[in-house]
Amino acid sequence: MLKRFASIAVVLTSAIVFLVTQQSPPDTVRRRSVPPSAELVDAYMAQLCRPPSDEETLFWDTKPYSVPQLVGEIRTTAESVRLRAVRRVYLDVLLRDPFEGDCEGLRRWVDRPVPVNEIRRRLGSSPEARRVGEIRRALADVEGRDPAGWDNGSVRRWVESGLSPAEIGTRVDERRPLVGVHYFTWYERERVRWGNGGTSLVPDDTQKPELGWYDSSDVATIDRHIEQLEAAGFDFVILQMWVLKPHIWETTHRFFDRLKGRRLKAVVMVDGLYEALPSEVTRWVRRAEAEFGDLPNYLLLKGQPVVLLYSARLDFPVAGIQVRNVYWAARYGQGDNRFNADALVYPHDWPFWSPTPQPVVNGVVPVLPGYTDAHLGRRESMEYPRNNGQMYHEQWQRALALRPEFIIVYSWNEHFERTAIEPTAAWGDQYVKWTACYVAHAHAGREGTC
Repeated sequence: MLKRFASIAVVLTSAIVFLVTQQSPPDTVRRRSVPPSAELVDAYMAQLCRPPSDEETLFWDTKPYSVPQLVGEIRTTAESVRLRAVRRVYLDVLLRDPFEGDCEGLRRWVDRPVPVNEIRRRLGSSPEARRVGEIRRALADVEGRDPAGWDNGSVRRWVESGLSPAEIGTRVDERRPLVGVHYFTWYERERVRWGNGGTSLVPDDTQKPELGWYDSSDVATIDRHIEQLEAAGFDFVILQMWVLKPHIWETTHRFFDRLKGRRLKAVVMVDGLYEALPSEVTRWVRRAEAEFGDLPNYLLLKGQPVVLLYSARLDFPVAGIQVRNVYWAARYGQGDNRFNADALVYPHDWPFWSPTPQPVVNGVVPVLPGYTDAHLGRRESMEYPRNNGQMYHEQWQRALALRPEFIIVYSWNEHFERTAIEPTAAWGDQYVKWTACYVAHAHAGREGTC
């Protein structure tokens, strides 16, 4: 994507403006004489937790460049190398990402001539680090595992709660997970085969749903699915929206309309923004929250609506919204996660699915009935057979043993990758019955078989 000097006068989103004005020294903001492009601001905030200087703006925005080229150049600088090292110290010691609301504190360490090991020592002796250590020990005593590194999001929520370690231990011991499921709103009746609006068609040997080759916008289909989802015991459903298709938004509104007066909650996951700039992602997140966040059946976390991103990057908070990045990785863990260039797992990350034994990541354990994409023609395919429900049983028993905050099933009706559990001609309602049994175990706070 080429950028020219004539196009640098752009309107930045409120999230970017907030970050630039709040996290830059006021005198620097007042003296800024060259307005940077949105792409330039996005890249510098995402990589360096600061906006570009006038000199950097003049260097980049007066010539053609691509965003990957810009990011690559930034990451080779000594400033970027040092910042990433300090950011890792925050994750290791304080179990939080300073990009989420603390760019000012991060930049103070980056800009001072203090060795990284000394920064680690000073942060490690801070009151915040002592509080983190207390909470880690309290959680380890109750859960039987140290949550640091892979469940940082859960630790930070308790750190910021103000509760004593004893109170936290009691609440965690009494905690019961919420159980959700991924739901796809994209199916349409097409002339050739069932599919998702021209993007792709399900294979000929797809297990036919009990409801037939349905249209996701059909009210009778939505009503029947809601009845089945509640019969399975789910607490909430994740409505996966392809944001660039207006009819998907209409179907999602229809789904929420049909939820009125029922116990089932729902949350939206915005999809299709894989390469989008942070300012564009922010715009879609805000739109999703504005259209759905106030609805009575919308899922809240810490009193705020949750908006999920599918395989997109957003490294700064969006005020008033609990944003979570949901993606697949071969391994979730510090140093192993290949979703981002630093191979790290951040507190806002949630897992999509995982082979057995699956991890708990920031309070979430995924559950999968089986998976195969060998029939989709992808360059590298994967296959995890259902084995007549064996994989589903193993994944559920692992999830119950981990006692997480959330258990999320992938999926209700993703028939392309063969992860559906909705009733079909092949297995009837067997998966719904198994799910209801396991959800009952989860809500009772016990392990068990079904």
